Amino acid sequence: MIKDEKQVRFWNGNKSPIRREYEKQLLSLCLNEAGVMDADILVDECDYPSAEDEGNIFSNGCDVLVSVAGNQKFAGKHTTIIEIPICNGVLGHRLLVIKKQHIQRFSNINSIEQLRKMTIGIPATWADADLFRKNGFEVSEKGSLEDIFTRLLTQQFDYIALGANEVESIFDKLGDLKKELVIEPNLLIYYPLPLVFYIHPAKTDLATLIKSGLQAAIKKGSHQRLFDLHHPDISQRLHLRKRQTFRLTNPYLPAPFTHFHPKL
Repeated sequence: MIKDEKQVRFWNGNKSPIRREYEKQLLSLCLNEAGVMDADILVDECDYPSAEDEGNIFSNGCDVLVSVAGNQKFAGKHTTIIEIPICNGVLGHRLLVIKKQHIQRFSNINSIEQLRKMTIGIPATWADADLFRKNGFEVSEKGSLEDIFTRLLTQQFDYIALGANEVESIFDKLGDLKKELVIEPNLLIYYPLPLVFYIHPAKTDLATLIKSGLQAAIKKGSHQRLFDLHHPDISQRLHLRKRQTFRLTNPYLPAPFTHFHPKL
């Protein structure tokens, strides 16, 4: 690793705190597995409210980030993508957060058309917004992750759908707001949504290191151990296989992930 690349600038914003911690530790693990034990990882957790600003992140000093494969903010931009999913596909398993007073209403849902007649709330710039629109859903895309729950309580939309890897952590931090909200117990929206490393196109040495480190971590089992540390018994605990599942298509999924299947 050349000297300048021992300092790695990692943008880790526009996502839930639990994702930030897992992805930060995974980057460190990958570099360690590649033999780089002394990398200085500079973590930038700035949230960009503009999709354009996020798409231009590599022009603002960023070396590496994690995002969903096929993120349209980076379409047509020069970047290196490591085509190895890093989170076992768990982010594409979406659980619904709803108002407690509406739990009976959602318990009567047995078709995707019923959900399409409702409105889903999604924070501004999240890649999921366009995906849901492409699948025929009504979408209210506005604001931040922090304020979306207040918008749900004031009935600006009907529900929120969060990744199984983050929904509990986010919900637990809602304070008094969660007295009026609940994680819906029976429904699951699924679409293929692998998370991958995006790397500055000029940082070819860094890309090689992260890829080789990730491959080594997967082979040795250290990647799975880190995943399990952050998401213990996630499939069983959240009953992911027992829920009524509505499957969506992901029209932005790149060709290498066409046959992507989660490992949960």
